[in-house]
Amino acid sequence: MVSDDGILIDNFSIDDLPNDILKGVYQYWLDIKGDHAMPSRADLHPADIVSLLPYVNLIDVEHDTQRYKMRLVGTETVKALGKEITGKYLDELGDMEGHLKSRYEWIVREKRPYLISDRLLWAGKSYMNFCSIGLPLSQTGQDVDIIMYGSCFEFPDEI
Repeated sequence: MVSDDGILIDNFSIDDLPNDILKGVYQYWLDIKGDHAMPSRADLHPADIVSLLPYVNLIDVEHDTQRYKMRLVGTETVKALGKEITGKYLDELGDMEGHLKSRYEWIVREKRPYLISDRLLWAGKSYMNFCSIGLPLSQTGQDVDIIMYGSCFEFPDEI
């Protein structure tokens, strides 16, 4: 799938991930998933991934209203955005919705992970690169009710 800003890759392995942070997030998701199609939020224990938490975002999927709420936004994402968005709905975030909604809808529909790398267009910071892995979580094993992201950013002073 090609979006407005980048190519969404849905057929990848852990070796395709560009750094140890995203590999760690993905391996943790695989571990808690076990033999199920998707793990649930109850399977996720933040204490198990303390060093990865700054890179993790959790998005609640509200099926009845077709809205997405930022349940948890890691400090690295807050740093990249330049603002805190925890507790906000995607449709309250202006231009971000236009770039991110199709990705959220894709993972809810397809119920499987994806990888994307591109410039940070959705935050108005096209001078920054990012890489994210989207991972579905499901309470019932059928419908995605939380999307877990692992995200890494290239900050200008790191280039």
